[in-house]
Order: sequence, then C-alpha cells, then structure tokens
Amino acid sequence: MSPKQGFVLAGALTASLIAGWSYAVPPKPIDAPSFEKLQIFADILTIVETKYVEPVETQALIEGALNGALAKLDPHSSYVPPTTFTEQRKAARREYGGLGIEVIMEGGLIKISFALEEGPAFAAGIRSGDFITAVEGESILGRDLDEAVEGIRGLAGDPVTVTVLTPDQEPRDISVMRAQVRGRAIRHRVEQGLGYVVLESFNNTELTTDLERALEILSEELGGEIPGLIIDLRGNRGGLLTQSVSVSGLFLDGGEVLSVRGRKDIDTERYHAEAGELLPDMPIVVLVSPGSASAAEILAGSLQDRGRAVVVGRRTFGKGSVQSVIPLPGNKGALRMTTQRYYTPSGKSIQGRGIMPDQLVSALDDNGELRRRIREDSLPNALRNTDTSDYEEIYDDVMFPPETFPIDEDFQLRTAVDILKTSRYQDLLNAQSDLD
Repeated sequence: MSPKQGFVLAGALTASLIAGWSYAVPPKPIDAPSFEKLQIFADILTIVETKYVEPVETQALIEGALNGALAKLDPHSSYVPPTTFTEQRKAARREYGGLGIEVIMEGGLIKISFALEEGPAFAAGIRSGDFITAVEGESILGRDLDEAVEGIRGLAGDPVTVTVLTPDQEPRDISVMRAQVRGRAIRHRVEQGLGYVVLESFNNTELTTDLERALEILSEELGGEIPGLIIDLRGNRGGLLTQSVSVSGLFLDGGEVLSVRGRKDIDTERYHAEAGELLPDMPIVVLVSPGSASAAEILAGSLQDRGRAVVVGRRTFGKGSVQSVIPLPGNKGALRMTTQRYYTPSGKSIQGRGIMPDQLVSALDDNGELRRRIREDSLPNALRNTDTSDYEEIYDDVMFPPETFPIDEDFQLRTAVDILKTSRYQDLLNAQSDLD
C-alpha cells in the first residue's frame, strides 16, 4: 500500500458500541443542593436577557452553556437539542452511504484512486484519476483527508454535489445519490513471498468472512502455506465492535480480546474470541499509524497483548472511550456522554495513549523528523488515561528511511517485510514478554 493512506467511501452502518452510541435510562432527578448551585446561572441569564446591548435568543444561550459545561468533561460529550435528536433517531434507522470510491491525498488535492463499477460515482461518470475540488460548492482544497471526505459521507438516498476535475478538462459539478455500496473493505496481495492484507475499516458486517477468504486465496497463491502475514491498519478509523472481536478471534485461540469498563464494577463487559485459531503458527506483523483508531486499536492491542503479533509503525490515535446517548424527560433532547473506557487484554487503557508499536517506524512524509500528529490526547479537554507514565514516541527509537529510499515506495511496509524475514521478529516478540 502506498504511504498515501486511502479512505473507503463506500458507506456502511456504524451503529455499534465502539463506533458510536448506546442508549441509557434517563437519570434520576438531581437533589436540591445541586439546583442551588445553578442559581448563579439563572441570575446571569436573567441579566443578559434584560440588559445585553441587543436582544438575545435564550434557547441558544442555554444550549451554548450546556455544551460549554459538557465540553469541560471531554470533547465527545455534548447536549443534543430536541430537533437534532429527533433527526438523529430517524437517521439511525437508515444506513449510511457513500459514492463507492476510494480517495488519497496527492499534491494537496483529493484524488480518486479507485471507483467501484457498481457504485453511484462510477455511474455518474466519475473515474479513477479524477480529482474532487469541492463538495456542495465549498472548496476542500488545503484540507486534510479526514476533513475533505467528511462532507461526502452521508445517509444513503441523500444526494451530494461534488466538483470533479479530470486532467485536461474543465471542472464540472456532478450530483451523485449516496448509496449503500459494499466496497473493498479488504485488499490483499502477495508481498515479497508474504501475505499482505489491508483492512480499510471495520464497518462491513462481512469483514471476518471476507478476511478468511482472502487468507485462503493468499495460501493458494503461496503454494499452500502463508509463511508470514502483514495486516495493514494504517488509516483505519474503526467501525463495528463485533467485527473487531471476530477478526481478532481468527488469530487467537479463545481468551479475552478487550474489556469495557465504566465508573462502577457492574458496568464492566468482557469480550472473548472463540476458541479455534485459524493459523496458529503464522508470524504476524500489524502496521499502524496515528490514523488507526477505535476498532483498529482493539485488534492491534489484542494481538500485541496476547503475544500473537508484532506491531510496527507510529503510535495510534488513542480513542478508547464509549459514549452513551441518554434521552431527557419531556422530549427535551438528549445527553451524549462518555460512560466507559475500553481496555486491552492485559488491562491497559487505550484512551489518550493508543497502541505503542513494538518497532517505531517513520512514514516517508515525516521527512526525517518525528512529526507530531493529531491524536485523541491533543483534543481540548480529552479524557486522560489513569496511567500517568510516559508514553511518548522517543526519537532515538524510531527507524527513519535512508535519504536514498525511493519516494514512491512504502518504507513502513518494507520494514514489516524485513522483520518477518529475519530474527528481528522473534526478538520483538521476546521483548513483549520481557515487559509483561
């Protein structure tokens, strides 16, 4: 896979514990002392309503105050107004859709690297090699890949207008109807005599089945046995918890994959792999990046903790919290609030820390420096990890590509291949055991 990490915009339902929301019982009424503490807010609101230089919208002030207070908890907690909550519940009954394309960043532009023939973008005349310069008339030039694709995703059945630039042609606006497209959740190929699979996301409900089939094909292509496997999770933003657990189970002989823990012991849930490992003796390297999050971190963390794989790349994003949506009485909207953290099998919290690779390896675009990436712990008021020990990437521990390394090749993938083909693999596994 190119170091220009791609995103799949095929679209999938992402209603799961890790990917988003769970619903909880409304809270009991708060006690009188708490109401007394709110009196200062009521006093200030009254003064603002009567004395501010211009008329104010009281409801907007209240909603702003609520969100300001909840933002002090963490960046994922917020108040959901009644109208928005109603729309979100409607949306939850519909599946998310996309255009059936994969995109990469190239020269600051969003380039279509693949257009699925059965997808709506292909039907509208959009092809691989085209560039998207605007969404709904708003330029996306200069934005990072995450921001740029956010407006393209949406509910299946809803249209979106994209401005498409084909080389040597004038830009044109194309309206495309988002649809549920079963995209390429998995890519696979033989890489220098090893098996190589790219998991784009965990949103596909058939991911585990597709991965099993991909491994069968790779085994056939390699003469009946895969001598080593590279699982590429770079840029994988997560998805369905169930798929993360079941994919982990392909490489684990039962045992815990993760636990989800709340404020009280009664809130703890544990998820286990089914007994019966698919390829018990096969060496595995998992490639990760700061864009690997949520369900991707669960897979990487479980295989690392259980001594089943060596993790290579950069420290992952660190989204290790679960949000619950709590409807408020009287149709007053809802509270979206962090209620749980999830942990690797050894009991390490991912929140704000992510998964630290066994071998830190720079990407080519680090340009010889350990560039700081946006992660969960860089967000305002991010929920901190209870483990306060240092967890930063150390420059001296990082492998950087030599100056002569070809710019169009993937240094992290090359390193993963080298690790699997040498004694370095076992050395890194032994180092995991030494740390336990």
